[in-house]
Amino acid sequence: MRLVFGLLLLTACRQNPPDSAQLPPQAELFLRQMQQALAAQRLAPALALADSVERYAPGWPDALFVRGLVYMQQRRHEAAAAAFRQVLERQPHYPGAWFNLGQNAALARRYREAIGYYRNELKLAEEVPTSPQTLAAVWAQMGSAYEQLARDDSARAAYAQALRLDSTYAEAHAGLSRLLERAGRYEEALRHAEQAMTLAPARLDYRYRVGALLVQLGRFAEAIPLLQTVVQHWPGHDGAAYNLGRALIATGRTEAGQRYLARADSLQQLTERLLHARRRTELQPDDPDAWSAYARLLMEAGYLDQAYTALQTALTLAPGNLALLSNLATLQLAMGDTTGALKGLQLLVRADSSFAEGWFNLGVVYAMLGDTGAAREAWQRTLRLNPEHEAARAYLSRLQ
Repeated sequence: MRLVFGLLLLTACRQNPPDSAQLPPQAELFLRQMQQALAAQRLAPALALADSVERYAPGWPDALFVRGLVYMQQRRHEAAAAAFRQVLERQPHYPGAWFNLGQNAALARRYREAIGYYRNELKLAEEVPTSPQTLAAVWAQMGSAYEQLARDDSARAAYAQALRLDSTYAEAHAGLSRLLERAGRYEEALRHAEQAMTLAPARLDYRYRVGALLVQLGRFAEAIPLLQTVVQHWPGHDGAAYNLGRALIATGRTEAGQRYLARADSLQQLTERLLHARRRTELQPDDPDAWSAYARLLMEAGYLDQAYTALQTALTLAPGNLALLSNLATLQLAMGDTTGALKGLQLLVRADSSFAEGWFNLGVVYAMLGDTGAAREAWQRTLRLNPEHEAARAYLSRLQ
């Protein structure tokens, strides 16, 4: 979400760049490709394309801005802050630079510092035309920082200001819902949570919040379908399993409910492993293995979008790593991107025809597409390269 918001600010700046020299024409194509790569969260190509832009336009603000976004995703907070400050040195009125300095500080848990940066972004908006939606996003992130500092009154005021600017800003409704729940005002919390879910129906975290609040209020039957959806898409979410178990038991489905409660207990271990893996990425942000391990656990828990970003981050640190590229293709397959998975695996085995796991995964994609001949050939190739590959042997036996 934060990276996407940063890209929106970057795009707006490119449409009407204040205080900026003309971009050399050789860099225009690279700039467009860089923006497209960032929009698709392909972080390694975005970083490489930023290099290409800077080759023709050293210190160009947009390239520096993208560097900052990627460094921030890598949890390289000092490098990210330096990149955003370079943007401001080159172009003091660059929209989004102060905001992302704030985001970077918040990710590093320096919330007071983040609030100061958000205020600088708001001051800039007094000089540079800024949409109400963008201002609402800044106020909402300020509210989140106040919330982390347990300054609930300030957080509530910031969220309210965000909604005055844009009453459809879902994140502000979600923030108010959290504060109201913490104050024990569950009915009001539910109203804001439902607003957030209505405005952003694809957000499973909003759906979960509504379901959990309905359980808190004893409205179990209404909660069940919402929580079932969350459990289906996020099988590793212990809170969703726990609340669904409570709701099922309360509506007389005791056996099913107890299964979910038992599942919630077992999922707490996965949640702890996820927190440990995330902490490892914070302590070792330059280690691609740390990001890869984190991505694997995110995939196990069903957080596929987050896993995709974690794998992309790993690839910025280890470009061309075959195991990471193979894992990325497997993840694309799980996300329903069969075309992307097929293309990636075909490129992978062309780059290294001796990589057995790449051939195995390629066979899986071919089988899903109904091309059993190509699947058989890929799995046979897998076994020639690795006779111990039991999964390939099992899949081949099913074709015969």
